Amino acid sequence: MSVNAQQPKKPVTVKISTPTVQCEQCKKKIENYMKQEEGISKINVDFKRKVTTITYLPERTNIENVKTGIANAGYDADDVKANEDSYKALPTCCKKPEDQK
Repeated sequence: MSVNAQQPKKPVTVKISTPTVQCEQCKKKIENYMKQEEGISKINVDFKRKVTTITYLPERTNIENVKTGIANAGYDADDVKANEDSYKALPTCCKKPEDQK
């Protein structure tokens, strides 16, 4: 008799364009929000380059869930637009320059 245990998949690291990230406060908001998402093991938001690097466990989540999580925090993530209500609730400094009036 043989038992085939499925090997856990290795963590996946992706870079996601987050063009609406404006400042340190945006960075903290996304990082804190995404820490609550299942399967996220590491996150770094570079607001100067407008790129978010995320490491996740593929057996617990996927890239679409990661992008949706960022959008639910109020920010665009690649081709996924920010949740409108979440975006409206952001502080003025975290909104797009054209919306900061």
